[in-house]
Amino acid sequence: MAGMIGYKFNPNDAEAQSLTAVTTGTGRPIPMQDCRQTFWTIEGTGTISGGTVIIETADTYDYSGTWHQLDTKNAADLTGGKSYVNNTVGAASGFLRARVGTDVAGGGSVTAKINGLLA
Repeated sequence: MAGMIGYKFNPNDAEAQSLTAVTTGTGRPIPMQDCRQTFWTIEGTGTISGGTVIIETADTYDYSGTWHQLDTKNAADLTGGKSYVNNTVGAASGFLRARVGTDVAGGGSVTAKINGLLA
């Protein structure tokens, strides 16, 4: 689905969500081949006392090797509904995903969204 002018996805579009209110696991890969810049938002919900969220990239959706790490965020920094945004110029690779590297602790959860500026 085409997003707002220049963006791949509209805000809060389910297609942009890699992780949705989780404490563990690997998110859905998001195709970003058509973007000249990609960015991600990681949001916390509730109380978070630990854990990490990693943003990764690979050339294919189903790549079974180790994905290339672009960013890591300490989940405790997201406690109480805080968010974190970062970006990379270029699509970095074909697909981006979020992954919980260390389980989110404290009773809260994280959501990770990936979007981009179309080429």
